[in-house]
Amino acid sequence: MLKVDPIWQPDIQQTNYRLMLEAMSRPGKSFSLHTLPAEGTVALSVLSTLLDSEVSLSDPDNLLRQDDWIMLQAKSATIDTADYVLCDATQSPHFSPKLGTLENPDQSATLILQVSKLGIGEQKLKLSGPGIKEIEYLSIEGLNQEWLSKRSDWNSAFPLGVDMILVDDQHVAALPRTTKVEVE
Repeated sequence: MLKVDPIWQPDIQQTNYRLMLEAMSRPGKSFSLHTLPAEGTVALSVLSTLLDSEVSLSDPDNLLRQDDWIMLQAKSATIDTADYVLCDATQSPHFSPKLGTLENPDQSATLILQVSKLGIGEQKLKLSGPGIKEIEYLSIEGLNQEWLSKRSDWNSAFPLGVDMILVDDQHVAALPRTTKVEVE
């Protein structure tokens, strides 16, 4: 009998989807997703939950294996046209993702950024906005400062912009485009 890893099972993907919705609605809070037993699979869990053959993905830092691409069934796209972009957050971004249009702001990219650690680290973000009661703080290790600068530029013409999903080896947190981010 063919054994399929849990992250490809519909019940696990549904559970992970609910957790990612919770992360998007509560910016800065980190959540544990169901993952593969190996390290570094939270990003793959996010992708396996969000992607299908109708969306496109760019992996400019080659974080995915060829086997992952086969299972994801997403279309490969250039970084400026992809619906989802998976990046190593320790590297600075040297691209412009799609930001949507005024008629269709939802046609922007979602960036999935692989960081070293969520919830600990020297970089401390002060977050405010929808989904945050007053102020939320998120500590991160392994996020190049340039991502926050670019995020500010990309999201300056709201409702255009990008949403960010941050992942480490065990957790996921979100920074929707509506979240105001200040570095502490």
